[in-house]
Amino acid sequence: MISPGTLSGCSAAIWLLVTGSAALGGPVQSIELHCGKALQQPLCDALAGALSERFPGAAVSAADGQTGPADLTLRYVGHSQTADWISGYLEWQHRDGRSGQGPAIEQSVMDGHLTADSIADFAGHLVGQTEFPL
Repeated sequence: MISPGTLSGCSAAIWLLVTGSAALGGPVQSIELHCGKALQQPLCDALAGALSERFPGAAVSAADGQTGPADLTLRYVGHSQTADWISGYLEWQHRDGRSGQGPAIEQSVMDGHLTADSIADFAGHLVGQTEFPL
């Protein structure tokens, strides 16, 4: 039979494994998405949402230019955009100086125009296919 003291220690160890070290009050990662004039608001909002889903414990913010230092800074680089087609990729820079970019992603609509849902889908693919250093 397991003593109550051992059970408590075992439960605490399992809780730490399940919740991760963020539950101990570790620093929250900050992600800054640069949303300049070239990046339309629906796409900026969709990217911020996709980043929040991929990194649920991170503080995701959108900025028009240079702000305070973030753990990860992202910028969308568009190749082309029409009413029914969009393509581009994400560039990132880590606080420690590392940088990189994700693959170019394309999204098109055959029977109409890009909608908020298709732009959100595009943003999800951009974030999902980019390897970030977090």
